[in-house]
Amino acid sequence: MTNYKKTLLGSLVASMLSLCGCGQPTTPTNQDDSEPTIVEEISVSGFDPDGEPVIKKWSDGSIWIQFEAMPPFFTEEDGTEADFEHFENKIQEALGVPVSREDREVFVISSPEPDTAEKAKSWLEAYRNE
Repeated sequence: MTNYKKTLLGSLVASMLSLCGCGQPTTPTNQDDSEPTIVEEISVSGFDPDGEPVIKKWSDGSIWIQFEAMPPFFTEEDGTEADFEHFENKIQEALGVPVSREDREVFVISSPEPDTAEKAKSWLEAYRNE
């Protein structure tokens, strides 16, 4: 009779866990294979010591330049906030590829050249020395 109680108890526990979703194969939910993913992040140093930007290369070939703050923190001291109102135009001119502004801190290069990320890194790191 003891084996019967153990089997019954085990079955009840397994049933409860099954109802809660335990024991189900772990598959990602709502993951769309067509969504791009980040394949590389490139750190930038020297642009804004209080919040450096990051260059992100995506699986769809695009590049995003994400700033910690826009305008950058140093503009408060320099009084140069207005220089960053249309910063996408300055990036576009420097890199020679079309640049759009996704939101306040994110700039997107949909069709970069093979060396665009490296050019962006070099340009941003030298920006305050120009």
